[in-house]
Amino acid sequence: MAITKIQAESMNLADTYAFTGTVTGTPSTLVKTGSLVSTSDAGSYSLDGCFSAAYLNYFVTFKYATATDGNNCYLRFRTGGSTNTVSKYQNYTLFGDNAGNTGANINSYSDHAQLGYDLEATDTKAITGFMYVYSPFSTTYLTNATPHYNAITQAGNRRMYFGGVQFDDTTSFDGFQLTPNTGNGSLVDLQCWGIKE
Repeated sequence: MAITKIQAESMNLADTYAFTGTVTGTPSTLVKTGSLVSTSDAGSYSLDGCFSAAYLNYFVTFKYATATDGNNCYLRFRTGGSTNTVSKYQNYTLFGDNAGNTGANINSYSDHAQLGYDLEATDTKAITGFMYVYSPFSTTYLTNATPHYNAITQAGNRRMYFGGVQFDDTTSFDGFQLTPNTGNGSLVDLQCWGIKE
């Protein structure tokens, strides 16, 4: 096949061009596998069917607000439309805030992983972040996640968190859930992508 070279200034990038052929070497590594957006109060928000055998690892973005000041945000994994509440969740998440305070969320063998606590109940101040989820569908490896997120406490402190979550078993999961420790959430935006390897 002959290669035709053109001058860069000879193409108007505002025009539409047809393309046939295959582009190789491009890093299209993320494939959308699920999303959930809601502004309705609910006891939990679940994104099912976003993990499968198609991808080993996933990238997730999330936004979550609680309907009651002082509530926490819990993460749980799901299989076949059912939430796993077995006490095998581990998490250790460090934080720092705008007042110079530091601390950690620590959970050991609980029925949930805790993402944030003492949250402000305002939709515009929702907990917002991302996490990598490793091997959720696998029955060979433990499910792990590395969350990074920002939150605002009911006292107004701006906290920045990073850490890890582990489900200490090789259970296969096809989804996950965000839920408050009590009452309702008021807003959620969950987006999930499979990572091509």
